[in-house]
Amino acid sequence: MPNPSPIRERDRRFSVVDGMVLVAGLAVAFWAFQEPFLIAWREPIPGGSIGFNPFFGWWDRIIYALAMVLLGGLSLAGLPLLLRDRQARPRRWGPGKTLWFAHGTAAWLLWPPIVYQKVSQPVNKDSVSAICYFYGTPLMAVYMVAALWAGRSLRRKSRYRRVLCWRERFGLVLGLAWACTGLYLLSMFYRIDLLRR
Repeated sequence: MPNPSPIRERDRRFSVVDGMVLVAGLAVAFWAFQEPFLIAWREPIPGGSIGFNPFFGWWDRIIYALAMVLLGGLSLAGLPLLLRDRQARPRRWGPGKTLWFAHGTAAWLLWPPIVYQKVSQPVNKDSVSAICYFYGTPLMAVYMVAALWAGRSLRRKSRYRRVLCWRERFGLVLGLAWACTGLYLLSMFYRIDLLRR
């Protein structure tokens, strides 16, 4: 069986431009979601603030808000990086790039109304787009990882050791981190609906 085409050395390396795009994505995420993070920090009593359920405890809200900001910013940066990479070197994406692109698309589609509402109505904290992003994106990660695992896309090939570029590895780690956040949400939903806690 022929070996897959080798990945060029420059494709494996993490460049300065890649780092700048990732930092820019994180900066936009912290700017866009600083209010829910500050609300979670200032409210020791669980309340109905943006993107948070009254069943969240104080530490739960802090950790969840920080995870949403970090994962969201890194996902936001994925779309330009992956599209630029695809334009320069068209080849089939692996599961890591697919996961990264899906979460980046969720950020690019749901963040414009959040940013618009932040700029035009800074007092209003009831953003439907933010709630959909905070709850929908982690659950989407659970569904996608489960589908990729069931379709055997996440398993390593046994006949040869596949060398992955950094975008593929980073997308896998990012997708699995999103899925862990989604599993936490699912456990909370089960606790609320089944155990009534």
